[in-house]
Amino acid sequence: MFETPKILPRTWKKLTGCVRREDGSVTIEAIIMLPILAAFYCATFVWFDAYRQKTLVMKASYAVSDVLSRQEEVDEPYLDNMRDVLDYMIPSNAAPKMRISLINNIYDDDGNTAYTVVWSYGPNGMNDLTQEDIDRDSSWIPVMGDDDNVVVTETAVLHQPIFRVGIEDKVYRNTIVTRPRFHPTLVKTDEPDTSIDFEDEDDDGDGDQVGTEDSSDTGGSTTGGGTSGAS
Repeated sequence: MFETPKILPRTWKKLTGCVRREDGSVTIEAIIMLPILAAFYCATFVWFDAYRQKTLVMKASYAVSDVLSRQEEVDEPYLDNMRDVLDYMIPSNAAPKMRISLINNIYDDDGNTAYTVVWSYGPNGMNDLTQEDIDRDSSWIPVMGDDDNVVVTETAVLHQPIFRVGIEDKVYRNTIVTRPRFHPTLVKTDEPDTSIDFEDEDDDGDGDQVGTEDSSDTGGSTTGGGTSGAS
């Protein structure tokens, strides 16, 4: 039979000897360590890039919202330019999507809030915000005064990591709610129809103009004039 007191010390001596040895092969050690270092470097890069992308989306959303809060009137070409600004500030393979809306609040006789979507526009394909959406969920809207208006800027950017190291494809969404700073509300107008010749006369020859500009707001009529002030 083997004597345990003699076997264990011998095994322990061999193990400690392997740990204390300083000779070895650099090639073998590199083969073992380089994949680990490469994986660690890729993971660090991917996680840092994800946080950087999320921060860029938030900063760009606040920038666009701040610009809109300083305006009195906007039209669809102007909002399309805001989309271009967003594209410039967020370099991404996936085109950032944006939706801009104006929401009005009225208190009823019982003191309950009644939110109304005055107008909404998605410059690059995002569906417009509807009254049904607000009626279904308005918990994200902050407390508003009576007959007050807010500009809602929503952005969505798809982030696709280069390597799969614990982060999957994710859509970064931001919803920025800002009161108009210098005006009671933000009116959405249309581009004038330049194809109409106002100098032409009608068929009766009475001198009346054939066409007149439509001063209505096709993006939705504005309701009320809330108190202006900086957010």
